Amino acid sequence: MRSDTDAHHSGSRRSTGRSSARFGRQAVHIPSDAGVDATALTTALVAAAEAHGATVRYGTAVTSLHLSGERVAGVLTATGPHPAATVVLTAGTDVPALCGPLPVDLPVASSPAALARITAPPGLVRTIVANPEFEVREVRDGDLVLTLPHVDGPPALRERAAHDALGRLRTAFRGGDQCRLVGHGTGWRPVPAHGPLIGYATHDRSVYVAVMHSGVTLAPTVGRLVADELVTGRPARELLRCRPRVR
Repeated sequence: MRSDTDAHHSGSRRSTGRSSARFGRQAVHIPSDAGVDATALTTALVAAAEAHGATVRYGTAVTSLHLSGERVAGVLTATGPHPAATVVLTAGTDVPALCGPLPVDLPVASSPAALARITAPPGLVRTIVANPEFEVREVRDGDLVLTLPHVDGPPALRERAAHDALGRLRTAFRGGDQCRLVGHGTGWRPVPAHGPLIGYATHDRSVYVAVMHSGVTLAPTVGRLVADELVTGRPARELLRCRPRVR
C-alpha cells in the first residue's frame, strides 16, 4: 500500500499496514512488494552451507591476502594463514582495501544504512509501510525493522534519532504506543560506481570478487551464477557486463 500525504510524493513510496488517518488522503496496495530480514537470512544460509559440508570459521577476521610471489595463495587472518586455490571476496566495502596489492580497479563507495529493531503487537505492521516520514517492515510476528536517518556525531545523537523515529512510528499506528526500541545500529553498504563488480580480480584467477548493491536483492541470482562459474569454469553470460577491470 502506498500512502501519500502530498501530491508530489505520489508514486515514490509504498506502505501497507494498520495505520491511523494521519498517513494521508490516498493509499495504493502493491501486493508484489516484499522484504526480508537480512541478518536472519544470512544466518540461515550459513547454517545451510554448514549442513552441506562447508567449514565456517567464526571470529576469524581476514586481515589481508596471502601473496606467494605474484600469486594469491590464500588469506591471512588473526588466527593464521588459510590457503586457497581461489579466494572469493564478498566483504562489501572492505573488498577494495583487501585487493589493494592487486592490479585491479574497484571503484566502490559506501552508503550508511541505519536501522532500529522494534518490538510491537503482532500484525501492527503488515509487511512494508513507507511514507515520507519513515519506512518500517515486520520481519516476524512482533519484530519490526525501522529505517533511521544517518546521524554523524556522538552515540547520544544517534540514540536520540532512534527514539525520535520510534515516536513517529507510535503516533502513526493505532496501538503504536506499545512499540518498544530494542536496539539500533549503522551498517555500510557497498555502492560500486558503475554497477555490480563480479568476476576474477587477477589474470591467474586466484582472486574472485562479488560486490554489489543491493546485495540482498541480487544475491540469490548472483550466488547461483558465481557458483556455476567457479565450479565449471564457464563464464556466465549474465555477468559479462559486471567484470572488474584488471590492469
